[in-house]
Amino acid sequence: MRLGTWIAIGLFTVAGIGCGGGSSKPASYADISASFAHPTGTLAATNADTVAKAYQASLTAGAGPAGRRLEQKTSAQAVVEACPAGGNISVDVKSATSQAVSETFSYNNCCETADCCLNGGGDVYYAGAGTAAGSFCESFHITGTCSAQPLSETYSICSDGTGAVSYLVEVEGESFAVSGSYSNGNGTLTITGKNGMFTCTYTNDTGSCTGTGGTFAF
Repeated sequence: MRLGTWIAIGLFTVAGIGCGGGSSKPASYADISASFAHPTGTLAATNADTVAKAYQASLTAGAGPAGRRLEQKTSAQAVVEACPAGGNISVDVKSATSQAVSETFSYNNCCETADCCLNGGGDVYYAGAGTAAGSFCESFHITGTCSAQPLSETYSICSDGTGAVSYLVEVEGESFAVSGSYSNGNGTLTITGKNGMFTCTYTNDTGSCTGTGGTFAF
């Protein structure tokens, strides 16, 4: 299930890097956004469907957009917010100006419902020098259990200030920046790999991709 809307203003997600994400921790807005600008994977007929499924998993299996953007804050501070069914989220605003916010957050046995509780945390960077107003990036690792299903997700998420959210998904050790609408084998996604940006259409797990790197069916 996707959590987050009950917590507050969502962030972004690259999703499921824990669905393969590596353990290195991005240090800034620039670090996270650069990982979207320079994905490592090559999109092809052999993995287009797998990338789409990893994207769906990032939307539904993990914590989804989480944490809290405190762009209203103008000074460093720490706050604690109770979760609906127990536990809390603590947020430590490291720095805050009218142009940029840097903060860390932590889930402390935070429960949306009695059978869905999370632990872990991450970092959020909102706007910043040279970025469009409203832009932000987030990187976090969350563990827990929802409806008796264990969760362990590592995410990177970015927004470009237009309201669109991109997820960085990892498939077989390679990363892809993905956005769009997809569910159960059907939809349209924008997928960027190191071989270019593609628009991929899916119908019952088959379809085609067209972009700067060419056109192929899968």
